[in-house]
Amino acid sequence: MKRLAFSAFTVFLVFCIHPLCPEEKPGVITSIEITGLKRTKQHIARYPLEKFLGYEASDLDLNEIHATVIETGILQPLEVELVESGDGFVLHITVEEKWSIFPVPLVMLSSGDYTLGLFFADTNAFGLRDIAAVGGIYGPSSWMALALYQHTPNRIGLPGFSTFFMYGRDEREDADKNEKVHRRYTVDQLRFSLGLNYPFTEYLSSSLSLYFTDISLKENAAAFNQPESGAMLLGISPSFTIRDSNWDGFLLSQRSINLTYEYNHALSGSSFHEAQLRLLYEQPIVPGFRANFKSGAIWKSLAGFGTAGTGSSGSGAEGSGFDPLFEEGPHRALVDILPNNFSARTYAGFSAGLEKHLLKVSWGTLSVMGAWQGVFSDGPISGFDFSHGPYIGTRFYLSRLALPAFGAGLALNTSTGIFQFAFNIGMEF
Repeated sequence: MKRLAFSAFTVFLVFCIHPLCPEEKPGVITSIEITGLKRTKQHIARYPLEKFLGYEASDLDLNEIHATVIETGILQPLEVELVESGDGFVLHITVEEKWSIFPVPLVMLSSGDYTLGLFFADTNAFGLRDIAAVGGIYGPSSWMALALYQHTPNRIGLPGFSTFFMYGRDEREDADKNEKVHRRYTVDQLRFSLGLNYPFTEYLSSSLSLYFTDISLKENAAAFNQPESGAMLLGISPSFTIRDSNWDGFLLSQRSINLTYEYNHALSGSSFHEAQLRLLYEQPIVPGFRANFKSGAIWKSLAGFGTAGTGSSGSGAEGSGFDPLFEEGPHRALVDILPNNFSARTYAGFSAGLEKHLLKVSWGTLSVMGAWQGVFSDGPISGFDFSHGPYIGTRFYLSRLALPAFGAGLALNTSTGIFQFAFNIGMEF
């Protein structure tokens, strides 16, 4: 089941660089010089590297420097060297700016479905690492237009902000894990949000969003078991993220945990709470070969106050009172073994596996991976359920473009024997 919420501009790029090893001499790093910048402001590139000031030159980890540069999402490190200066050393880094202004293609092919899109994006707006984008997506039963702007804080202790607008139409089909459709209905959705984000430390950050959502039911001759009415909501959502990364010479590995809470107050429909957890752990075993673990969980419940009606469905809401408009697809559990239009209220999923780099070229790095996935789900259509099975896939991480990777994968749900195939371009995985 396609959902209109879309966020596809979180940058996740890696590139293998062979650094120049500095000669081990006594002394500390007293200054930083960066060359190769054309559009990016000097302080934007410099600030993430200021943590190396005061380091002993002999203790410097070049892979950590490479990881720091790559983490900006807009710069590619070409050369790292230490230049002796007085009683200390100058950390000199030569970088190449990635192409950050370009049309972003979006292709999502999956079992029995597809979505195409095009966005015009600038992932380094005004040379400040800000993200600006406008565009839309189209599929056989849906379309969406959106615009966003995100200002990234250039140093710890300064706030950033974001704005987001989306409008679209979606013919939803809510199904079980055997791909049997239990509901079909069409909605128009409008969403607008304003947010603030604040980095407390290098590793800990937070955000707070305020948003308005309007969902209206549209006529559909093929509809059945549709919700009784649409909904209009005002929401508030605080979020906390802890994130770290390292570079092994081939792949950029990340460790992150994100916790998000939402309160949705109904102007019409039902008020509800939502809590979401996302966990990512990537650990190199040897350079170019790593263990991957990711987990996603989401829980929703009716609020005990501020409810403007039950919002129950005619399709097996079974007296729960929870509006099926706000059930979710399996992407919130970060798994691939369930159909895209699978619908449930609560998920807890995991994927554990290995990834090996195969090929490195000037445009990026190709890898292959395998994993075992499992997911608990609960909702009025399928009740409480557990599915599991293997996943194999490949990714190509782009190094020249400030654009997420693309790849393909095949997953098998062992409880149903049904395969799920997916191919993505321009999406975060």
